[in-house]
Amino acid sequence: MIAKLLGQNLMRAGIASTWVLAARLLGLAWTALIIFRLGLADYGVYAIAFAVAAIIAAPIDNIFLVRSLRIDDESYGREAATRVLVGGALLLLGVVFFVPVFVVGFALVVAGGEILFNAVKGDALRAGLPNIVTRLDALRQLSSIVLASVYLFTVNNPSLELAVGLYSAPYLVIAIAAAIKVRGRRPKMPGSFHEIRLLWFDALALALYLQADVILLGVLTTEEIAGVYSLASVVALALSSFAQMFAQTFHERLRAGLGDPDAGPRRVASLAVAILLAIAMLVVGLVLMAFFSEPGVGLLFVVMSTVVLLRSLTLILTTMLYVQGRDGHRVAAGWTAAAVKLGILALLAPLGALGAAVGAIAGELILLIWYYRVVYSWSPQVRPEKRADDAPIVPDGGGLL
Repeated sequence: MIAKLLGQNLMRAGIASTWVLAARLLGLAWTALIIFRLGLADYGVYAIAFAVAAIIAAPIDNIFLVRSLRIDDESYGREAATRVLVGGALLLLGVVFFVPVFVVGFALVVAGGEILFNAVKGDALRAGLPNIVTRLDALRQLSSIVLASVYLFTVNNPSLELAVGLYSAPYLVIAIAAAIKVRGRRPKMPGSFHEIRLLWFDALALALYLQADVILLGVLTTEEIAGVYSLASVVALALSSFAQMFAQTFHERLRAGLGDPDAGPRRVASLAVAILLAIAMLVVGLVLMAFFSEPGVGLLFVVMSTVVLLRSLTLILTTMLYVQGRDGHRVAAGWTAAAVKLGILALLAPLGALGAAVGAIAGELILLIWYYRVVYSWSPQVRPEKRADDAPIVPDGGGLL
């Protein structure tokens, strides 16, 4: 029944989820290898550099990512050229700083490389083919890990710098592919300054919303508690990402309908996907409660199944908001949810990871209600590009107010 309801979109999302799982397993294996061969100290340096790379790349690339889902083909091609120029500049700057200031150099290489890679994957994402996007992600990660692993296993005293240098080598191939893709296209600014500012702060709010709770929990409690909560959060986000990939398969229809929610996933289909994903998290929690020696871990997973339910619905609505160009609402909702989530965590810190889970549920509930009201206040009289330029940071009547 569900397969008939969702059809080809479910198949694409399912294939995409398989590749995402493969990439996550590869990432875990790579982490274990770094610690085994180089030690925790070097892994700490590596992790810091990657965190810096995310801070650099995410706000920049978010501008191009969001606009690529709603602009015409001509504008998309020209903005892709700008995206490649920005990514290439960061990559070259990273190469310059790689030896004298390793953390900065590596962070810039990864940031630039990922922006270039996203430009290469842009056509598939724009066409509503997340299965191709996630396959490319997994293959890039596999090639990086294979190159670095050969070095780590064949040298007696390997160094972090050479290992991650080899890990980054596929970005050079990606840079060539990106340059070929945009050859002959004249670069163009991705929207107005107002829209760029909104999309920049949108990504920054998301980074805080998704990552700051683990950091704050570690400060207020212990690293062990933060680690347990981080594990549950990673599993919750991995499961809910299926809902996002399901929604991405509707990109073309949503764009053709100028963001009309009726062109996106049916509400009953979205709810079915979210419930199934939440049940999966719930089952994991019950299994842990039954067989794991620490009952609090299983209970945390059970509580976090609510986060999976809410987050899955939120991610589906987020995809529709991207196409509608309702950026002001996403930014305002993101900052509001982050403040509430972290505030509740601080108040309930004595409860440890469960307190953080309560904060996560509150944050997701705010996003779900806010996004739902905005998405279904869509009007056919206003084009997405115009909405993006005119969207206020403080929400209007389409939000909760």
